Amino acid sequence: MREKLLFISAENPFPQDSGGKLRTGNILNILLDKYDVDLLTYRNSRPGDDKSEVQGLAVHEVERTVNYRKAMLRSLYKRRNSSYMSHADVDMRGKIGELCRQNSYGHVFISHSLLGSCIDIVRGVLPDTMIITDAHNFESGLSAQLAAKKKGLAKLFYSLNAGWTKRDELKLMDKTNLLLTTSEQDGLAFKSLSSQNSHKVHVIPNFIRIEDYPANTGISKENWIILPGNMNYFPNINAASYFNREIYPLIKAKVPEIKWYIVGRDVHPEVAALAEKDPSIVITGYVDSVADYVRKAKVVIAPLREGSGTRLKILEAWALKTPVVSSTKGAEGLLYEHSRNILIADDPLTFADSVIQLLHDHERGIVLADRAYETLLDNYEAGSVREKLLSLV
Repeated sequence: MREKLLFISAENPFPQDSGGKLRTGNILNILLDKYDVDLLTYRNSRPGDDKSEVQGLAVHEVERTVNYRKAMLRSLYKRRNSSYMSHADVDMRGKIGELCRQNSYGHVFISHSLLGSCIDIVRGVLPDTMIITDAHNFESGLSAQLAAKKKGLAKLFYSLNAGWTKRDELKLMDKTNLLLTTSEQDGLAFKSLSSQNSHKVHVIPNFIRIEDYPANTGISKENWIILPGNMNYFPNINAASYFNREIYPLIKAKVPEIKWYIVGRDVHPEVAALAEKDPSIVITGYVDSVADYVRKAKVVIAPLREGSGTRLKILEAWALKTPVVSSTKGAEGLLYEHSRNILIADDPLTFADSVIQLLHDHERGIVLADRAYETLLDNYEAGSVREKLLSLV
């Protein structure tokens, strides 16, 4: 009989329609090779895949009562990060206790550093269980980046938020047995918080399952560029605005028939407004398959200037053999070589020229994409990380 593991995730990983959900779901799938898993998560508002038939997986859902507005208010008196994930203990406390008492788990996996408050709930019932926390991002760094862009009271609030998050990350380093990060950069950031706990930090890079991205040679490439991602995530919002303001006009001047697709869920009003002013910009909102759009595009762009972790959307583009133009920040944490498997550009003119080059030179794009595909298979496919993950957990 296999050991049971409790897997706690504030973000329901099904359907896998965002980078965070992809990481959560892909790690969960590997753990199912070794454990029977009780997944505790929020009930999804969007219908997902039916996981009731997955062998070894039992899904336990709770209703979300803490919305983002309540989380912001609660953060002021709890002195905690304002993301609703940070307040999942409100909704999950009872179920965590119930499941821990019923099953006496030897291992508990917490899928986000912002769920650190759940550790005390688990320890209250199972003081000796091994807890593994997957950080996803270095959240205090992200909070500081957000604060730097705010003014007035908003700047004060998010500056406090960054300080509270850093304090809680330090506590997390003490309380968790293992801390997984997506990149060496994030790993070093956590290690710098607590040298005595640095041995707990291990890098499990973002990865994908290549079987989820079947080749479709029958699709012809269109004169499209694609910016994929959650369009309510501030690094993506700012990237879209920056690209529209500084780079896209340069591309349109040379390729007037171009179409720019922004493909992602939860579209922020600032992003939606871009399409209202320019008919060549297409905002799709949520789609069942981002891959269908990426396959048709000639270029995927990642013009990010802030953020943390690594971009799963770049890995998806590599899997679908669509060439990528990225800023250094956008490609942070990935193994890349400029002009070999990706084009890196950090100023508007170079970025625009790189996109135009790939739009005009299809053969160059094929070579770039083929090399990126090789990099993906060697370093960021599930098979390449499975052994390390299972040796840790």
